[in-house]
Order: sequence, then structure tokens, then C-alpha cells
Amino acid sequence: MKLSALSLCVFACTACAFDIDDFFDQLDTALTISAFQDNLRARLSGTLDLEIYHFEQPAPGLIDSGIDTLFNPRLTLFLDAQVGSQIYFFAQSRLDRGFDPSDNGAQVRLDEYALRVTPWNDGRLTRSAYSSSRT
Repeated sequence: MKLSALSLCVFACTACAFDIDDFFDQLDTALTISAFQDNLRARLSGTLDLEIYHFEQPAPGLIDSGIDTLFNPRLTLFLDAQVGSQIYFFAQSRLDRGFDPSDNGAQVRLDEYALRVTPWNDGRLTRSAYSSSRT
């Protein structure tokens, strides 16, 4: 009896997982564009991190909080874009409360970006620019 109940639960979870996979596949397709016979491609992706801290007062270490339970979400977005084989661009942006957890308000920042330009197909000249706001 227990084995059949466990099998039913596993089957139900598997069926739900396929629906979630379909949803994420559709979302990935919606966040990817391609134009001009695939010469222009761009893709937006990201991660959502949800952290919760519970501690005795005062908060330990680098955590800047006056309350004993801290919810610290972080949304990270990535943009990859390519124009032909000559131009590539990458950017990473974050919406969070800063590098160290705190109970301050959220902020949006552009953490990293990179641009690579290769004017000739043989790669004899490549120019790159990169910036990171991380310390």
C-alpha cells in the first residue's frame, strides 16, 4: 500500500515537472530574439536568489540589520547580444540590497559589461572592452 502511494506521488511530481519545463522553455523562447537571417541575436536570462537570515541581535559580521529576520532577494539579469560574427556584447545587471545583506532599500546596478569587436573574419584585429563594478 505504501509503495503504491509513493509511486503515485512520484508520478504526480513528474507530471508537474514536465509542465514547469514547458513553461520555462516558452519563457526562454520569448526572451530570445533573432533577426536578419540570424545575423542579429539577443538573449535575456537571469536568476532569482531568495535568502532569509534569522539571527540573535546584534547581527553578525557584515550583515547590516536592526531586525532579527532578514529577507534578502536578488534578481540578476544577463544580456547576450551578437551582430554577425564581428560584434558581441554581454551585460550583467542586479537588483538587490548590495553585496552584503542589509535591511536597506533595493538598488539597481550594472555590475559587468563586455564588448568585443572583430572587424575582419580572419581575426587579425580584435578590440575588447570590459568593465566590472565589483570590488
